[in-house]
Amino acid sequence: MYTSHRSSSSSRHHRHHANGNTISTKNGSARTGARSQTLLINSKIRHIKKKDGEPLWRKDIQYDFLKKLFYDETRVFTNSYDGTPNHTYSEIYIDAMARSSKSSRVLREKLLGDRQAGLNIAMVCLLVNIGRMNTTLNFFPEMRAQLRTYHPIPSLQTYSDPTAYKQLQDAPRLKSILKGACEDRPEPSTLDQLLLQPRLPRTNPINLVFILATYARRVTDLFFVEPFEFYDFIMNTSVSSESRAKAFLWLMWVYLESDLSPEQLRANPFGYGQEGGMKIPAFVTLSPEDIEKENVDTDPEKEFAERMIQERKRMYH
Repeated sequence: MYTSHRSSSSSRHHRHHANGNTISTKNGSARTGARSQTLLINSKIRHIKKKDGEPLWRKDIQYDFLKKLFYDETRVFTNSYDGTPNHTYSEIYIDAMARSSKSSRVLREKLLGDRQAGLNIAMVCLLVNIGRMNTTLNFFPEMRAQLRTYHPIPSLQTYSDPTAYKQLQDAPRLKSILKGACEDRPEPSTLDQLLLQPRLPRTNPINLVFILATYARRVTDLFFVEPFEFYDFIMNTSVSSESRAKAFLWLMWVYLESDLSPEQLRANPFGYGQEGGMKIPAFVTLSPEDIEKENVDTDPEKEFAERMIQERKRMYH
C-alpha cells in the first residue's frame, strides 16, 4: 500500500476560505504560477511500461475503477460550455473531448453518437490525463513510429467491430485532444487560478484532472486522510475500485460544483466524507482474496490479445 510523503513546502499550510479562495496560514502568501508548479508537482505516478506487443490487461489500466467512474449515473454535474445541468461525469468529460479543436469530425461523431465507443475512449484518455499513460503507446498492430510501442487493450477492444473506425487512436493523438480541450478557450492552469474562478463550474473536467495531477501533493494535504494520497486513485490495487471511483467523483464535484464551504462539502452527492465531511469518503481496503476478484480478464479478451500479438509479429518480425 502506498503511503503519503508530505511535501516540506508551505503547501501543507494552505487552507480554504468558505468562498473557495486559497490562503496561507504560515508564510503570508500562497505560491502561484510556475514556481508553485515546480515545487508541488508529484513524481509518484508511474507510466505503464510493457514490451512491444504485450497487452494492457484490466489490472494494468484499472478497468474496474474506470468503469465504476465512467458508468456512474449520478446527474449532478454542469456542462461548463453551455451551462446545462444534471449531467453525469462521463457526459461532461466526453463532451469536453468532442469539443476539442484537435478532435476530428469522425472522432467527434463517434464520441457523441456511439456511447460505448465514447466511454472506451474516455477511459483511455483519463489514463493519459492523469499521467498514468505516456505518449509512446499505440493500440493498433499496423501502427509504427519511432519510439512507439504497440499494446492491445483487450477489455476495451475485444467486443468492438473490427472494421470500425480506430477509436482509440494512439496516445500522442489522445494527449493532443486533451490539451486542445484545455487551450481552446481561457482556462485556469494552476490550483490557485482554479480556486479564484468566480463562475461554476470553474473549468472543464479534463483541465481539472491535469491541474489536480500537477498539484497532487497539495490536493492530498487538503482532502486525503493518511496514509492515502491522490495517486492511490489509479495506483493502489489494494483499495476497492468502487470506493476509489466514489472518492474521485467526490473530489471532481468539490472542485467543479461547490464553493468549498464546509456546508457544501458535507452535502456532496457522492457521500459524506471523512473528518466531518471535510475529506474524501473512506477508501475500502481489500483482502488478498478480494483483490484477485477485481479486474479479471475474460477468456474472449485473452484470445483477442493472443490474436493481436501474433498479428503484430507477422507484420514486423
